[in-house]
Amino acid sequence: MRLGENMIRQANVADIDALDALSVRTIQAMHKRGVNQWTTAYPRAPHFKEDIQSDRLFVHEQEGRILGVYAFCTDDEPAYRAVRWHGSSSPIIHRLLVDPSSWGRGVADELLVHAACRAASSGAGTLRTDTHPANGPMRRLLRRHQFERRGYLAGIHRDAYERSLNADGLRRILILGASGSGKTTLARRLGKRLNQPVLHLDTVYWLRNWTAMEPEAFQRKLQSYMRRHPRFVMDGNYLHNPSFEDRLRFADTVILLKYERSVALKGIIERERRYKHTYRSDMATGCIEGIDQDFLKYVAFFEPQRKLIEARLRPLQNKKRVLEFDTPRDLELWLRTIGCEPTCSSTT
Repeated sequence: MRLGENMIRQANVADIDALDALSVRTIQAMHKRGVNQWTTAYPRAPHFKEDIQSDRLFVHEQEGRILGVYAFCTDDEPAYRAVRWHGSSSPIIHRLLVDPSSWGRGVADELLVHAACRAASSGAGTLRTDTHPANGPMRRLLRRHQFERRGYLAGIHRDAYERSLNADGLRRILILGASGSGKTTLARRLGKRLNQPVLHLDTVYWLRNWTAMEPEAFQRKLQSYMRRHPRFVMDGNYLHNPSFEDRLRFADTVILLKYERSVALKGIIERERRYKHTYRSDMATGCIEGIDQDFLKYVAFFEPQRKLIEARLRPLQNKKRVLEFDTPRDLELWLRTIGCEPTCSSTT
């Protein structure tokens, strides 16, 4: 995986000294933050050497300098038997370290994307890892990458995390979020990538010249569509229409875009500028694009609606795939792992 002048590649024996020094720097920096996940005895050169001999160690390199590393392990992990996993077997990420000088620069993001793509290309349905309960930065990173906590591994004092990778499981997708957050654009991208039909709810609800469809008719039309389509991508909220519960029942995946208000407002302004005095392709004829104060207030004060959505999705967490994205960047990182190809340049 090449990232401008960066590259993720398979590690080799010539990297061991650099990796050992990186590990010491990282562990010492973690200790200063109060995270005693590892001692300075682990992971060190012997552990990296064993990983290299097993062809499972990968490094993030920039202009010849190693900034991060992780081990992609496929061996059974006895300590992992303490929790219930969703996948029957899965690769495991171990020994993920980033040089303290590169914290916050996206190195860990790239390593996790690489691991997810490598796992998916091998046919794995899930990807696992663990972290120390006090490692707040890692826990937040894993949540951003759609890893879910599966339980506590008492034998090694770690929290267990797992992420679903099965793109084929994305069959009936709902996309929710504030106007201007990019629901329609995301629906089109997923539809194209997954080769699935896309339905924009605005094209159904709004008739010519902004005439609204009757709620019961809207519900019936969506019910008919979902029965006829075993796969689809559907974007739009309409939370107070009876069809909302129907859509949640039919869906196997729900995506919620939880972006900051400023992101949604910017999206609305850009959309209005692009389609001013005309209508979008995802709207009915005569629905001329425009912004009024009521609509801006709806977008600016979407928070209560978002909380309503979150409350409704909470009971579905263990029944369906619920994906929540706080930023457009988080979404882009996830999209890179959907239908991705093997992403490793090897120098060994």
